[in-house]
Amino acid sequence: MHDLGQAILDIPRSAVARVARTVAHSLKLQLLLSSLGVIVLVAAIVGVLPSRAETSEAPTLYGSVAPTATAPETSENYTIDAPYVLQFSKPMNQGSVADALEISPEVAVRLIWDASGKQLSVTPATAWEAFTTYGVKISQKAMDQSGIQLNEAVEGQFMTGALTSARIAATIMSGELVSPNSSFQITFTRPVKLATVEARLLIDPPATGVLVGDDPTDGASQVFTFTPEGLAGNTQYTISFDNEGAYDTAGIALLPVIPLTVTTTDAPDVIRFRPQDGSNTTDPNQVVSVRFNMPMDRASTAAAFQVTVNGKAVRGRVSWAEDDTVLILDPSGQLPIGSTVTMRVTSKALSKTGMHLKGTVTAHFGVRKPTVRRIPWLGGTQPNSPWYGSEVYYFNLVNCTRTGGWVTSSGNCSSSTRHVMPAQAALRLDAGLSSVARKYSQVLAERGYLTHYLDGTTPHQRLAAAGYPSATWGENLGSPPTYNAAGMIKVEVFFQNEVRCDWGRRCEFGHYRNIMYPYFRRVGIGVWVARGRVRVTSEFYR
Repeated sequence: MHDLGQAILDIPRSAVARVARTVAHSLKLQLLLSSLGVIVLVAAIVGVLPSRAETSEAPTLYGSVAPTATAPETSENYTIDAPYVLQFSKPMNQGSVADALEISPEVAVRLIWDASGKQLSVTPATAWEAFTTYGVKISQKAMDQSGIQLNEAVEGQFMTGALTSARIAATIMSGELVSPNSSFQITFTRPVKLATVEARLLIDPPATGVLVGDDPTDGASQVFTFTPEGLAGNTQYTISFDNEGAYDTAGIALLPVIPLTVTTTDAPDVIRFRPQDGSNTTDPNQVVSVRFNMPMDRASTAAAFQVTVNGKAVRGRVSWAEDDTVLILDPSGQLPIGSTVTMRVTSKALSKTGMHLKGTVTAHFGVRKPTVRRIPWLGGTQPNSPWYGSEVYYFNLVNCTRTGGWVTSSGNCSSSTRHVMPAQAALRLDAGLSSVARKYSQVLAERGYLTHYLDGTTPHQRLAAAGYPSATWGENLGSPPTYNAAGMIKVEVFFQNEVRCDWGRRCEFGHYRNIMYPYFRRVGIGVWVARGRVRVTSEFYR
């Protein structure tokens, strides 16, 4: 690069030398050509220098424009040690601004400027008064660094909120009760020193434990957690904080704290087994369950639940119901006829609050030979009910299932079941509800639909229009191939099988749940055949 630059420089120098010798006696031309040579030389030098992009920022020219100031918008619940920030358009003379500043009511403040000299933070020396409206004004006497006065005075105001407050809460609740394994947290609205809380947090009856803040450096802790070494069950505790003479890290007084009074839960216990202790069942597929007085920990309780026949464990699918208060075992095989089944829950079962069962609880039930009874087909018709015999037959099938039986493929009511919901009292056949069900079945059959919401109507609307306004209702719809006994059996067997979902988990919903729902008292059955289509509607009602 150096050689190339030298070559370029040599070109104008040679040319200048020849011209100079030719016109040696002309001083005027020599001066002119010498100037030209310099120009060419400079141009050559510029031509060989590496190019480089340059950026620059034009300097701020304030000139003689008067400075302006902006105050924040009016604010409520202003934190009692927060700065009030004013913004100026030009760097200001800080002494003149201090002289021009007025605060009402008067309070000692610190004035903190940013590096540009255009932003001023007015900060209380200790704290603003709580629940107070402050006015802030800077008069036109304030000057910029050039001595130009403020364009116009600026005024603002703000309203402060409360002093530092706190709230106490338990960390593990069971309804309205507290777990004996619970910790207690006191949360402040501003940072407080750990030593302040340690000296003033009280628990009655006394309990030892560990208190920690959420900031390990103890500079900004606002949440303090007290973990007792263990509280007694079924005992009332009061956790309080003495705020007298207490301050936060900024020296701001603490407001009184509402004490927390709680009662700890007792140890979990068994309410009942199903089947009941000492009873007999004629269902070899009997589902076994145990109900507790509080939500239980699933893993430990399932491990502590034992079902045995002659000392041999009964295996099956385990599930939970009613907010983890009922543990259910569905045996994978039939229970031996003539056997005695033992149900046991050991004290290793834990509640969700971490407490052990009071003690091991045991119950027994016997398994007897299943019973089977025939459901008769009575047949017959009634005015406006040409398939009344099918309706009555299907009604009897529903009540077989509801009362704890199981409809077989031959139409018998067997005590060998797969129920997952408890047996209920038999439903009553209601003529008015049957009329609603029958009319809807007719429309569905004639139009070829199977839906609960035909033409935008709902089951509730149809029932209410017929004089059944209660919100406690249910509706099942079926579409069997025939209207005789075989068709009705197909519908009920299909609904029964909903106790097992396609993905292998227990389910208590839909058609099966309507049949077994304990709050229903009566039902209307409507069967209709039209254009080769059969529809069966069941209206369940409170």
